Amino acid sequence: MRNTALMTAGTTLSRLTGYVRIAAQTAALGVTVGALGNVYVQANTTPNIVYELLLGGVLTSVFVPVFVDHRRAHGREAAFDLGCRVMTLTLVLLLALAAIGIVFAPMIMRAYLTASDAADREAQIELGVFWLRWFMPQVVFYGIGAVASGLLNTEGRFAPPMFAPILNNLVAIVTFVAYAMLRAGAAPSLAGITWLEKTVLGAGTTLGVVAMTVALWPSLRAAGFRWRLTTAWDHPGIRQVVRLSGWVFLYVAANQAAYLAIIVLAGGIDRPARFQIYATAFIVFLLPHSIFAVSIFTALLPAMAERWGERDVDGVRERFSLGLRDTVVVIVPAALGFIALAGPITSLLLDHGAAGAADARLIARTLQAFAVGLPFFSAFQLITRTFYATQDSRTPALINVGAAVVTVGVDIVLVGAIGWDVPGLALGHATSYVFATAVGLAVLRKKLGSLDGRRIGRTIARALPAAAATALVAWLVATAVSAATDPQPVVWRLVQVGLAVGAGLGAYLGAALMLGIGEVDDVMGAVRRRFRG
Repeated sequence: MRNTALMTAGTTLSRLTGYVRIAAQTAALGVTVGALGNVYVQANTTPNIVYELLLGGVLTSVFVPVFVDHRRAHGREAAFDLGCRVMTLTLVLLLALAAIGIVFAPMIMRAYLTASDAADREAQIELGVFWLRWFMPQVVFYGIGAVASGLLNTEGRFAPPMFAPILNNLVAIVTFVAYAMLRAGAAPSLAGITWLEKTVLGAGTTLGVVAMTVALWPSLRAAGFRWRLTTAWDHPGIRQVVRLSGWVFLYVAANQAAYLAIIVLAGGIDRPARFQIYATAFIVFLLPHSIFAVSIFTALLPAMAERWGERDVDGVRERFSLGLRDTVVVIVPAALGFIALAGPITSLLLDHGAAGAADARLIARTLQAFAVGLPFFSAFQLITRTFYATQDSRTPALINVGAAVVTVGVDIVLVGAIGWDVPGLALGHATSYVFATAVGLAVLRKKLGSLDGRRIGRTIARALPAAAATALVAWLVATAVSAATDPQPVVWRLVQVGLAVGAGLGAYLGAALMLGIGEVDDVMGAVRRRFRG
C-alpha cells in the first residue's frame, strides 16, 4: 500500500499539471475556432498511436513479467543485462519507426482527414504534416522511457515514472504560453499561423517528452543500471518477449484500429473540431483511473508475476481481488462524480481564451458518456494485467478484438446512422468495456479457479449506494453555488468545484464508514502514511 500511495501522489501531481496543460492548450489554440487545435491534436496523437501499435504494448505489459521471471531465475546482474539488450533493440526499432513516420507524414494526415470536406482541408493537411514531422521523434523517447520505467518498477522504485510526466506537462504549458504571447491576442487560425509559431508548438511539445524520459535516468543509475549498447539480441529473455508479443500486437492493433475509426467518424460530423472534443474529454476522463487505478495495478503486476512464477495461484487471486476491490471503491464514486460535475469541471478547465462556453458544454456531455464506462474500463485494465502476469497475452488480445468491434459498431450506429454528436462516440467506448470486462472476468475465473467473488460482490454492493450519495451531494452543492452568481468568474468556478468535490468526498467517507467499506480505510490509510513521511 505504501508503493500505491507513493505512486498516487506522483500521478496526482502529474494529472493536475495535465489539467493545467489542457486549459493552456484550449485557451491558446481553441476548440471550435477554426481547425488549428484539431490539427494539433491529430498530429500529436499520431506518435502515441504508432508507438503503442508497434511496441508500446509489449514494453508496458510483457517486459515486466519476463524481467521479473529472469531476475528470479538468474539474478539481478543477468536481469540488467537483459534490460540493456531490450533497450538497445527498442532504440533501433523506434528510430526506424520515427523515420518512416516522417517520410509518410502526408499520407497519414490525409487518412485522418478522409471524411472532411472542409474548404481548408489542404491547409489542415499541410500544417499537420509540418507538426507530425516534429512529433514523430517522440516515439523514440516514449520507448526508452517505457523500458526505463519497467526496470525501475521491478526494482521497487515506483515514484520516478509517476513524477516524470510533470516535466512534460510543465514544458508544454510554457510552450502554449509562448505561442499565445507570439499571437499577442489574435485569434488562432490556419491562415494566420506563422512559421515561428508552428515551430514553437512543434519543438516545445516534443521537448516535453524528451524531458520526461531524461528525468528517469538519475533513478535508473541509482538502482545500479548502466546502459551499454549491444546488438547481441539472440537471448532467451528477448525470445520470450518476442514469443509473447505477437498477441500483444493484436491487442494494441485492435485498440488503434478502433481509434482510427473514431478519428474518421469524428471528422465526418458536420461541425468543426469534433475529434479534439473527444480527445479532450478522454483526457479528463482518465484522471481518476490514472491517479488511483494505474498506481494500484503497477504495484500489483510485479507481485502477481512473482507469485505466478512460484506457482502460487492463490497469491495471484488474492492480489487480483485486492486490486479490484480497491479500484471499485475509488473509481465508482469518481464515475458518478463525473456525471454530476462534468459541467462545472469542464467550465473551470476549458472556458477560457479561444475556447468558449459552448465548447465546454459539449465536452461535458462527452465526459458524462465516457464516465458511464469508467469502472469497466479500469476493471478490464486490471484483468489484462493479471493475464500478462501469468504470461498469457493471447486471451486479453482476443477479448480486446471483440471489444474493438463493439466500439466501432456502436459508434457507427450512434454517430453514422442516428446522427448523434461526439457523446455517441464516447458511449461506444463505454459499451465496449462493459463487454470486455464481462468476458474477461468469466475467462479469468476459469483460469484461476475462482475470483474471490463474494468479497468483491460485497464491496460493489456497498460502494454503489455510497457513490450515489457522493454524486447527489456534489451536484446539490455545485447547483447551490452556481445559483449564487451568474456569470461566474474563474475564481468562483474554482470555489464551486472545490466545494462540490469536498462535500462529495465527505459524504462518501461518511457513507463508507456507515456501510463498513474496509477498502476505503486501506486506501486512505496508505495516503495518510505517505503524507506523514
